Amino acid sequence: MLKSNEVLEDLQYRGLKIIQQKDGYRFTTDAVLLANFVKNASNKKIVELGSGSGVISILIAAKQNPQSICAVEIQPDMCDMSKRSIALNGLSDKINVILTDIKGCHTLIGNCFDIVVVNPPYRKIGSGQRQDTDKISICRHEVLLTLCDVFMQAEKLLKYGGSLYIVHQFERLADACTLGRQFNLEAKEICLVFPKKDAAPNLFLMRCAKNGKAGIKWLNPIVVFDEQGNYTVTVKKLYGESYNK
Repeated sequence: MLKSNEVLEDLQYRGLKIIQQKDGYRFTTDAVLLANFVKNASNKKIVELGSGSGVISILIAAKQNPQSICAVEIQPDMCDMSKRSIALNGLSDKINVILTDIKGCHTLIGNCFDIVVVNPPYRKIGSGQRQDTDKISICRHEVLLTLCDVFMQAEKLLKYGGSLYIVHQFERLADACTLGRQFNLEAKEICLVFPKKDAAPNLFLMRCAKNGKAGIKWLNPIVVFDEQGNYTVTVKKLYGESYNK
């Protein structure tokens, strides 16, 4: 099951495990926050864009029992690794991993999904920055996928009234709201994430509704670390139980 340079780690929820590379890109708390931010997914058709290690799809499948999840990923080795994690957790009947470019993937997987979930690359490519295509750069930088690409593809994948769930850096919140409206994905719920109590927010979680009416609901913020640098009770619960219970 494990290849060289891989480790098996505990997801701290009902025995779920995830395979990760020792020196490759590893999932962060952002992924756990997003997986638990998704709601009303029971018996729904879901697509995760840029699924990477598969951690978000695995958590959603285990916690909410959707009808199906299509996990789209462009990197072959990440697809292989996520397929093995999915099989290890007995979720191959729920999650199907598709190796393809997110841009244009609706032509391959269809356009009738209830939910799109995405933890996209956060960092823009600067004019003087080298556009590396190694695995970590692809995950962190907009080398192969921009925020605009995300909204454009989500609009094509979702059926009327469907929801896009996204996590991103706080500084891109205005961009996300603007792109959402441009592509008929109206921002409906936003949750700000603070690294600690007295710090500025560094992330946001957002749900957009396809063809939704204007009007945003601000949800209770999430503080990740306490004064001692440990996870807060809220975040510990996210690792151990669904955020929506």
